[in-house]
Amino acid sequence: MPDVQIIGLPQSNFVWATRIALAEKGVAHQSIPAPPHSPDVVAIHPFGKIPILRHGSLTICESRAIIDYVDSAFEGPKLVPADPEAARHSDSWTSMITSTVEPMLIRQYLFAYFFPTGADGRPDQAAIEALMPKMTGILDVLEAALAQGDLGQQPFGRVDAYLVPILFYTNTMPEGAALIGARPQLAAYLARSLTRPSVQETMPPPAES
Repeated sequence: MPDVQIIGLPQSNFVWATRIALAEKGVAHQSIPAPPHSPDVVAIHPFGKIPILRHGSLTICESRAIIDYVDSAFEGPKLVPADPEAARHSDSWTSMITSTVEPMLIRQYLFAYFFPTGADGRPDQAAIEALMPKMTGILDVLEAALAQGDLGQQPFGRVDAYLVPILFYTNTMPEGAALIGARPQLAAYLARSLTRPSVQETMPPPAES
């Protein structure tokens, strides 16, 4: 049994990001499904959040801390560049993705489908439609960054580990698929990333209904 474990629901984009990072480094690990705020999670993370990494007697909370630990503790391709300027560039994009891109595309848009608040338990289409201008703006920024080589040109790393799950889930919903499909750089980046062994090997199973 691998001595590295990732605790958390594998469908979580943050859990998936840490598993992609481990796979990129060639680190075998065990996925232990556990929902947020469950007793096993709260016993380690004071706010009950996932993912959690367990490596022997060491436990680490929060996805960025986990990914950075994995990058420094294990051999394999660097997830964050060694060059200080390139590393700060990676830090900036990592922060923008986790603080702006993820909350809009996952917490607001995707969750509007997964946790519907409309009549009869259906998604609130008016609320979803109201998200479109901000979603469009975010995806336009990503499209421009890819076109300019600001994203997607460096070796696959931490930024990609965060971004790919977000785009994958966004692309499973009708409006998200249309918006991504209308942006050739973004569509090509997602298609290319989904062929990586690290992404395919860690692809989460469908959520139980």
